[in-house]
Parts: sequence; structure tokens; C-alpha cells
Amino acid sequence: MLNPLFTKLDCKMPLAPEERTALAGLVQSRARRLPARQDLYVEGDATSPIRIILDGWACRYDQFADGRRQIVELFLPGDIMGQDCLFAERQDHSACSISALSYALISRSELDAVVQQFPALGQALLWDSSVAAAIHRQWIRSLGRLSATQRIAHLFCELLYRSARAGLARGATFDMPMGQRDLGDARGLSTVQVNRTVQLLRSAGLLEWRRRVVEIVDLPRLTRIAMFRPQYLELGQVSEQLEAQSIPHPEITPQPPPDDRDLPLFR
Repeated sequence: MLNPLFTKLDCKMPLAPEERTALAGLVQSRARRLPARQDLYVEGDATSPIRIILDGWACRYDQFADGRRQIVELFLPGDIMGQDCLFAERQDHSACSISALSYALISRSELDAVVQQFPALGQALLWDSSVAAAIHRQWIRSLGRLSATQRIAHLFCELLYRSARAGLARGATFDMPMGQRDLGDARGLSTVQVNRTVQLLRSAGLLEWRRRVVEIVDLPRLTRIAMFRPQYLELGQVSEQLEAQSIPHPEITPQPPPDDRDLPLFR
């Protein structure tokens, strides 16, 4: 049940067997389910307990008065929601499921009790929070300075690496339950811009996206276009393994793709 979280932590701070057992015991009786496209909470609600995502994807978002939405954070299996709201009394944002969601709802007092018993577990959770903060900084950088093409490319790269870090990628292929509208909400783009950009990346032989499955066909080029540097994700050997597996697929790129300079990066 907690395999994605344990796999992620193993990249940097692997837990001892007794620590894994304690965390698994805490989660086992607190699992919850939520259908796709349902709110976990909305802005103004009382701050809720911590959620460990077991299966499915979720997001945090802000809803504007004119109906527009900005996704400010994505949660994949193995991610933890709520560690950064420790002292807040009310939620300053909303959160919802993107796909059908399974998660463990754990009170802060319960988690604190386990952490006091196993301090190394607390250090591992603190490391996980620091990586989440690094992801926030990268999103600010992307939204502030990258072009539409680069924003989309950067997010695809990040999601591949995050999926691989949690043991959920299959080579350079990963499941992505987001639609084009979700992608636009996460990158500050319209659906038309997202569609145009994805078609551009497809035609250049960089990726394929079919039926909620993404395959990064040419990861080295995609990372160059996105100016993506995976160090902020604290991947350990996962990064090297991905790069070694990333060989362009001959059936998808029968002819040499255009040079990067041919892509309209700054339009």
C-alpha cells in the first residue's frame, strides 16, 4: 500500500524495517477513497489532517471569481499533502482528486507520536517536504520565464522523473490522468495553447500521449528544450537509469526530427 512512498524515500533516506512497519500500521486503518473530480476540501475550510496519497492523482488549486482555475501543486502516489499547513487554521486554497483517489487520513498527533518514537522517520518526512518546496520554486521559475512550449515540456519531464522516483514509470513511459484542460490550469495556458504545444512536441518526435499514458520518446532533447535540471527532485540513481533507457523510438521518429531551434519556443 505504501510502496510508492517507500520507493521515493529510498532514493535519499531509506527507512529501517521497524520504521516502515510503524508507518504502514498507521496508514492501514485510515485509508479513504474518493471518486475522480471531487474536492478534498475548499478554501476557507478548517485545516485538515495529513493525507498520504496511496493511489491516483490529486492537486491543489485556486479558483478565481471569473471561473478560471490555477493548479498550484500536483500529488502523485507516495506524496504527502498537508505537512506545510502545520500552523494554519484555515485552508488558503482548495484541493481535489484528478483521478479516482486512495489516500490515508492521518491526524498530526498520530503522526507526531510515531515520529517521536522513530526520529529517522521524521527526518525522512522533513526531506520530503524540502523536495516539495523545491518543486514549488521550479514551478514559479517555469511560469515566470519559460515559453508555452517549455512550460509543457518541463512539466512532462518532471512528471516522468517523479513517477520513476516512486517506482511508477515503465522506462520513459508513465500514466498521466490529467487532461489538456488540467495541463493548461497547471501551466497558465489555454486549452488551445496546450493542444497546439502538445501537437508540436509530438510532430517533433519528442513524446506520445495516448489514453492517459505518456511516453517520452527523446528525453535528452526534451530536457534541453525545457531547460529541465532534475537535481531539485533528489533522484539519486533514478536519473541515471532514466537517461540510460531514453533511446528514441525508431517507429515514432522514422526521420530526423527538426533542430531545437526550429521549435517556436518563444512565441
